[in-house]
Amino acid sequence: MKKTRILTLGLAFIGMLALVSCSKEETGGNYSFSGKAQKGPFVTGATITVNELNGSLAQTGKSFTTSITSDDGSFGLSNIEMESNLALLSGNGFYYNEVLGELSPAQITLQAIADLNDAKTVNINVLTHITKARIETLVREGKSFADAKRQAEGEFQDFLGVTEHFSQGFEQMSIASEGDFNAILLAFSIILQRPSNNLAVIPTLPAELTWLMTNLSTDFADNGSVDNGALVDTMLYNISLQNQTYIRSRLSNYYSGLGLDVEIPDFESYITLFQAAHEELVAEYIYPDMASPNPEIGPEGAVPNILVKEATRFDGTHAYVVAAITPLGRNLKVKVTGDIHFSTSLNNGWLVTEQNTEGFTIEAQRHNELVSMPIYMGSFSKDGSATIEYYEDSETPTFTKQITWTGNWFGK
Repeated sequence: MKKTRILTLGLAFIGMLALVSCSKEETGGNYSFSGKAQKGPFVTGATITVNELNGSLAQTGKSFTTSITSDDGSFGLSNIEMESNLALLSGNGFYYNEVLGELSPAQITLQAIADLNDAKTVNINVLTHITKARIETLVREGKSFADAKRQAEGEFQDFLGVTEHFSQGFEQMSIASEGDFNAILLAFSIILQRPSNNLAVIPTLPAELTWLMTNLSTDFADNGSVDNGALVDTMLYNISLQNQTYIRSRLSNYYSGLGLDVEIPDFESYITLFQAAHEELVAEYIYPDMASPNPEIGPEGAVPNILVKEATRFDGTHAYVVAAITPLGRNLKVKVTGDIHFSTSLNNGWLVTEQNTEGFTIEAQRHNELVSMPIYMGSFSKDGSATIEYYEDSETPTFTKQITWTGNWFGK
């Protein structure tokens, strides 16, 4: 009898331990927290929904809603009573497209799973959205929420080419805060969205973004890697069309317009890391013989490139480009002195840093990708000449050449 009683008490004690172990992530209570919903920032009127989750990450049916009342994406909830400390946060609304510099023409939805215990800040962003399904998979396989979340975030940082992992969770990241940790989020937010100046294409960009995020999330969920090369190629293509200087300037101006003094993190270096992890890299500066004046709209319409170093004589009545590919981590500046002109509406990766009656200076804003800008040489009817200086990761010219061109004088 005594042995039976001891065995019974022992089993009861083990059962109590099991109960504590299974329920430690579902403590419940009253929760108050704030956060930001960001692609770019969601704008006023976007809806935030909080759904209570149990330990298996299934919804219990209890939910709470609030709205974003500031164009920086801020939201907050106070004293919400839940039986579990695990929650699914969803943000749905229009957002500021940091790549185009304008509000989105359609709404998107982003989600995050979070532990609300001791959480003062819970942000919703593209990284929390992509890793959600992976976290759910790992929990189904028996991992605790904390371990599943930590593993999913580490795996996705590996995919992004980030070798230094950070202790903070993705829900702590903000695109409007300084630091490498936040720069990862902004870099990924940017490479998800391609730029376009085609008015017929712009309305479809939110749908493209949703398609890409959905497929990335699905691919990543099963094994913690992105195996579909087409998805990676899509993001590399987005990078190939972007002007990172413009993106930084537009995002900074957007927050300044809201009266906010924000420090835009160094997203450029993390875009470079992603390219280094997934792209075949060029080792030297490349000046292709031919390039399209507008690679996005007409990639096949190539014309001669005046930056080919051996080329010095041209026909002034023809169309030309200034085109180059700059290695990752290096810089390229080109200074043209002479009667050569360009259209600033088609810079395609070049940043014009100086322009006057004597010429212009441009700097490459894409790395390991083609930058190309159409130019024309003075008057079609006149002969002319110009000097071109190349600054290849240098403050002084690394190469200089003189070019000449013939015009179309009648009777010549």
